[in-house]
Amino acid sequence: MDKVRNIILKEGDELILNEGVKSFTVENLASKLSMSKKTIYQYFPTKEVLLKKIITFKLKSMSKEFDNIFKSEPNDPVAQFIKVRDLHIKFSSKINFNKLNYLKTRYPDIWGIIEKYIIERIETFTNIFLLAQKKGYLRDTIDPIISAKLFENILSICTQPEFMLKNDFTMQNIIYHLEEILGFGFFNKNAQKKLKMYQSKIGG
Repeated sequence: MDKVRNIILKEGDELILNEGVKSFTVENLASKLSMSKKTIYQYFPTKEVLLKKIITFKLKSMSKEFDNIFKSEPNDPVAQFIKVRDLHIKFSSKINFNKLNYLKTRYPDIWGIIEKYIIERIETFTNIFLLAQKKGYLRDTIDPIISAKLFENILSICTQPEFMLKNDFTMQNIIYHLEEILGFGFFNKNAQKKLKMYQSKIGG
C-alpha cells in the first residue's frame, strides 16, 4: 500500500509543479497514473487532504537534501552557507510565484505548512552563524544570534509570493545581494573608512 501511496504523491508533486494547484484535479492525476479516482480516494479521502499530503511529501524530500549538507560538511560553516544558498536557488527556480500566491490565498492551511517549513529551514542559519563564530569566521563585534535572526527575517519576507511578484526579483538575485551584504557590507573601502571615522568621533 505504501508503494502505491508514494507513487500517487510523487506524480501529484510533478503535476502541481508543472500545472499549479489551480489546475490540479484528482481526475487529471488519475489519468496520469492510469488509475481510477476511486483508488486515489482510498488513500486520500478528499482533494484537500491529497494536496496537504503532496506538499508534505515534497517538503520532506527537500529537508533530506538540506540535512545531507550538514552531514557532509559538519565542521565548515562557509561550505554549509554556500550549499544551503545553492539549494534555495535550486528549489526556488522551479517555483511559479503566481501559482504559489494562488495556493496561499485559496488554501491557507496548506500555506501554513509551507510557511512553517520555510521558518524551520531558515533557522538553520542560526546554527551556521554560531559555528562560524566558534571557528573564528565572524568579526568580534558581531553577535551571531542577532545577525542570524536579521538574516532569517529578511529571507522570510523575501520568500513571500507577494514580495516576489511585486518586485519582479528572482530568488537567485535576492540571495546574491544578501550574500554580498553579509560578506562585504553595503559600502566599499572608501566609505568604510569614513564610517570608522564617524564612529570614532561619536565614541570619543
